[in-house]
Amino acid sequence: MQEEEWQAPGPGTWERDRAHFARTVSRPMIDLIEDAAPAGMREGFDLIGAPLDTMDVRFVRGQMYRRLVPIIGASGRGPATPPPPWLMRTVFALHPRLRRRSKVAEVAIEGKSWNDEADRWEATWKPEIAAANRRLGSVDVGALSDGALADHLDELLVHTRDAMALHFRLHISDLGPIALLLDETEQWGIDGADVMAVLAGASPATSAPHDALRPLAVEIERELEPGGSRPATLDEVRGVSDRAARILDDYLLEFGGRLTTGYDITEFTLGEMPDAIIAMLGDPRLLEERTAADLAISRGVAAHDELRSRVPHEHRAEFDELVDDARRLYGLRDENGPITAEWPCGVLRSTLLEVGQRLTAAGRLEQVDHVFDLSGVESIGSLRGEPGPHAGAVASRHRTRLGFADSEAPAHLGPDPVEPDLDGLPDAMGRMMRMSVNAVALLEAADGMDVVGEMRGTGIGTTAYVGRAVVVADAEDAIERCEAGDVLIARFTAPTFNSILGLAGAVVTEHGGLLCHTAVIARELGIAGVVGVAGALSIPDGSQVEVDPVAGRVTVIG
Repeated sequence: MQEEEWQAPGPGTWERDRAHFARTVSRPMIDLIEDAAPAGMREGFDLIGAPLDTMDVRFVRGQMYRRLVPIIGASGRGPATPPPPWLMRTVFALHPRLRRRSKVAEVAIEGKSWNDEADRWEATWKPEIAAANRRLGSVDVGALSDGALADHLDELLVHTRDAMALHFRLHISDLGPIALLLDETEQWGIDGADVMAVLAGASPATSAPHDALRPLAVEIERELEPGGSRPATLDEVRGVSDRAARILDDYLLEFGGRLTTGYDITEFTLGEMPDAIIAMLGDPRLLEERTAADLAISRGVAAHDELRSRVPHEHRAEFDELVDDARRLYGLRDENGPITAEWPCGVLRSTLLEVGQRLTAAGRLEQVDHVFDLSGVESIGSLRGEPGPHAGAVASRHRTRLGFADSEAPAHLGPDPVEPDLDGLPDAMGRMMRMSVNAVALLEAADGMDVVGEMRGTGIGTTAYVGRAVVVADAEDAIERCEAGDVLIARFTAPTFNSILGLAGAVVTEHGGLLCHTAVIARELGIAGVVGVAGALSIPDGSQVEVDPVAGRVTVIG
């Protein structure tokens, strides 16, 4: 692409987000994120007393770019280098909003404001959003009139936007206690990799799509005749018994409507992939006495006991409290996405597909999936018979969007990124920001180097594993090809991989650090993982590989 085609969408430096969308993004998703992300981030920064107004998000040629917006200097037209600490201290002493933020940061650290967020999540936000997801997802959209479908879509778009704003807000708080735990234990001479092991078992949402199939797997096993064949379709599962049918229907209501192969509404929900559910049901680990979540809790307790013996005696009570807070928010971090984003967006996908069928039948679209190139307002208006873009114009948008898929997007747009200087920040705010920077660094560690034919990275786990390598492009590819015991190798994983990772024997990614999704799910499932492995995707598909998390090494052995 010519350089002039990649223009910054506003002042300042915009960095590309590689963790959510590998392809171009649908129009409704662009509208949702560009609205929800800045709103949620602004609320989150307010709560912790950050010297930032928000994180702005814009899409350029189908690629997601983000920019942290400071309270002062938001125009992005200031000097290329940070001001000296003495000037920063002067500004914070004189600027009313920054003075207030500095006091908020003191209160946030002292009062652990993240616990208030966790309380509200458990008591209010989670049950209310989950209930709305179930209610909206249970509507028979095919039976609605065009006007009623338009009203339903309008309500669903508002719900999804609000849920996603909360998603981004919570991602500010959920790093706080983990960062504080790492900050304190570092002062006691304990390595961060050892500290993260105590969090195993704190994120049951990670293994939930897998573990929730356990009652169904047990029912099938109980009803299966000696020598009989296992059900190969969901209809055959329902035919096993009335109880099996009820369990399956309850499972699909809770998990079937969630996006599974990616974050965009162009991706599939789990309910659209019955073969993946059948594959998970065939995992023999579902018949074991203890669930993956139970085993993860045991590993976390053992790691805690071992680590606690290395903490200075006078700090052990403090260590216990830090671990309790970190485990609580660690679980929220991975539970957040499936409930506030993947589930409502999956329901939105199903509704828009019905809209697309009707608009195609009416001649307002050339094909059903062109509905993903209409804005929500345009879809609602079209259902109500209002004037809107003609089918040819929407088809042109569709071709343009798909044409962006092969674009080589720059890592950043605008001026080169400048490393922030935190020395001039007030004490509490400076500590909060340093902790956050250190924790964020654990989401995306430096890629490991290939050393004498061995690929290196950051290991998660204590036992090496040998298995067949399955190199995948995305979650959809993984669901189609990964079998029980395989070593799943990907550029990165996200909660959209959760339903299939329960089958894997080990996982390897090119990107990621100790706090990335891959590391979280490896701890929860008790499988070997190595993340941040440069060149991992070059491993021959189908080869035998050894994944050694202790050495942080991946080796092709045959």
